[in-house]
Amino acid sequence: MKFSVIIVSLNPGEKLIQTVRSALSQKDADIEIIIKDGGSKDGSLGAVRELMSDGTDTAVTAGTAPSSGDGADHAKAASVIRIIERKDTGIYDGMNQAITEASGDHLIFMNCGDYFYDDMVLARFEKAAAEYISSHGAPSDDKPLILYGSRYSSITKSVEYISPKITPLVCYRNIPCHQAMLYSKECFSKRLFRPEYKVRADYEHFLWSVLRNNTSAVYVDEPVCRYEGGGYSDNPKQAKRSADEHKEITGMYLTKWQLFYCRLYMIVTLQPLRKKLSSGRLSGVYNSIVKKIYRR
Repeated sequence: MKFSVIIVSLNPGEKLIQTVRSALSQKDADIEIIIKDGGSKDGSLGAVRELMSDGTDTAVTAGTAPSSGDGADHAKAASVIRIIERKDTGIYDGMNQAITEASGDHLIFMNCGDYFYDDMVLARFEKAAAEYISSHGAPSDDKPLILYGSRYSSITKSVEYISPKITPLVCYRNIPCHQAMLYSKECFSKRLFRPEYKVRADYEHFLWSVLRNNTSAVYVDEPVCRYEGGGYSDNPKQAKRSADEHKEITGMYLTKWQLFYCRLYMIVTLQPLRKKLSSGRLSGVYNSIVKKIYRR
């Protein structure tokens, strides 16, 4: 089973090489790393090419963000890294371009500055995929597969758990982030991300997948990534665009009664307060309670 780790970049600085090293640290997994660069001028690609050629000893500590002085086996780097330099119209167009070049059975999209939770993530998810396939058959164009897990937030310093069951309410308020999802290649056989959604194209694709395209979304009780946060979609300047896209997308895929229920639920359960708790000093306690509720 082969994994394509896709990293889209544009002037990311040292974050690119750190994310690449995190991917290279994965053990017992057949991977390719596709870097889709939109025209960086900051030397970040040069650092990757140096890694591929100089053979610097760069052991990576599992579950940590590698420092700029670390490295990896240059022979492995040279054999698994592919750099695609091509203009794009934004992150989702860049993802789409990388998808068309990917050869893996499963794809995961890592942003620059994000890392795998530890060095065995892909090995564990390969086992989970094999168990699913043995019971349900291999993914197909008519029955794609998304495996997803939780994420560790570098901001709150805690694991943020996600619902093990995808319901209309989960689709409305809290789907897995794309760094915590492994898509079977069949997820993109019928269509790619819609880049006209500048902030929520991955959200729209997920709702289309599970609510329209007969995709199985299977929870794996493991953290997948160490999520940096603070990216384009988290930028306060994009708040209105994000809200507008959310309204449009949920209006396409959820019924009026489902939307009414979801909005009422958010009000009754004090969603603004819960959001503060999940991102503040009590985030660890809050997320441990969420974990217990989900495991019930």
